[in-house]
Amino acid sequence: MPTEVTVQNLYIFNSGLSKTEEDGANKILFYYPPHEDENKKVLNIGHIEAIICFTRNFNSTESCESLRTDKTLQVLYNPEPDFWMVITVSAACKSKSKSPESPDEPVYCTYNLQEPIYLAVLKHWYQTFQMTVGNMTKIMNDNDPDYLRLMLNKFYNKYLLSVDLSSHTFMDMFQGISFLPLDNVIHLYAQSFLNSIENTFQQVNFTMLLYNDSLVWSGLSKRQTQLVYSYILMWVLPEMVRDENIVKGNSLQQCLPNQLVGRFISNVWAVKTDDWSCDLGKVPVILLNDENDETFKSYRLVIYKAHKSIVCMFIETDYPLTAELYNNLDQFLGTKLHLLSEKMKITVEKALASKLYAERPAKFVYFNSMNLAIKNSIKTSNTIATTNKPSDFNISPESLRVLVDISYQHSCIQPTCSIMIKTSNDNWVAGRLCNSREIYIVLNQKLTKLNDVDTEIQNLCAQELGTIFFYD
Repeated sequence: MPTEVTVQNLYIFNSGLSKTEEDGANKILFYYPPHEDENKKVLNIGHIEAIICFTRNFNSTESCESLRTDKTLQVLYNPEPDFWMVITVSAACKSKSKSPESPDEPVYCTYNLQEPIYLAVLKHWYQTFQMTVGNMTKIMNDNDPDYLRLMLNKFYNKYLLSVDLSSHTFMDMFQGISFLPLDNVIHLYAQSFLNSIENTFQQVNFTMLLYNDSLVWSGLSKRQTQLVYSYILMWVLPEMVRDENIVKGNSLQQCLPNQLVGRFISNVWAVKTDDWSCDLGKVPVILLNDENDETFKSYRLVIYKAHKSIVCMFIETDYPLTAELYNNLDQFLGTKLHLLSEKMKITVEKALASKLYAERPAKFVYFNSMNLAIKNSIKTSNTIATTNKPSDFNISPESLRVLVDISYQHSCIQPTCSIMIKTSNDNWVAGRLCNSREIYIVLNQKLTKLNDVDTEIQNLCAQELGTIFFYD
């Protein structure tokens, strides 16, 4: 595996902004690294434009998605008409020098870089930009290209500093949601609690509840939930451990004379923010739209934490964030959310205690595209996506690469298929797609017969997935 994956460049351009060769720089909307020579920027974009035009001779309905050389992999994404995003990545493996006196020479191993992973990353970056800033075409039409350049720079410069491309692996292809397993009574109790928030406070349009980094319930659509959930994992949870980003001190005394059971989380990073009227910090402003509606609405994301639970409240920007609203929300949420969190904790601990059994040699990833639920046993810890490094997985790098290949095959074959592959170290990697549900399994044991492999997979599905996935 590569020891280091680096971003050589990332750029976004619109060819329609340039009419002649002399004004070729006008088509550039964002370019990283920014200090690169302008002629080189124009040359790199011109090279990609030539590739796009050339490949259209072979397929006029689908655009080129990747270009691989000895040292780099370029992945292309066309998110909106005339707008292109291109990322160039390279991977260097350390090699021993020929003599003790000479330094190590890097050997590029781009064959380990897989296009589906980085295409999924590009798509997710764009969708997050759309949620936190807006649609690029609309921004440019409502303002001008320079304003769009400003917004793109604010977003991607911050994003590139916060992500490590080496951490992106097989799991990033799904952008799945980890749901908290609860019994029906507690789940209905949680849903009733969120409904009471929306009914009591007319300013609150939607709510979402998380326990640690697992989703309990969301009133948003599937796609909206996916993006907000990812945003919470990347930007909110890390900020919660920093005291300077938690509302406290004089601001609390002025707005809330009583002791808090919970607390509001503010000053979370976002391109667009709004202020409480009582010096309680900034809250993110995000844009949400339905899957069949291109019209975006702006909402403030107000986040409240008690015990191990987080309530996200989406308030339209027409309503002001006042001290009275802050006080009423805190009095309503504090004790109730704390008690609910304690009940969920007991349920989770019981579920974990009931699953104390010997570790199986088989590892799995289950993904349901209908509700974006993901469940896996291949990660050693349930950390956020920014620390999703290959070293966090307890399977071999070769098996991870095979999983990517199988998943890509699944995306091309509908609606049902089953694949089994034997790796060079005699392990088995299997994938099955059925009714929008996918399961990927790695057997870290040497089995010689396909029947034995199939039996082991059936046993794992029966034990781990119960009635949600049938393997037969």
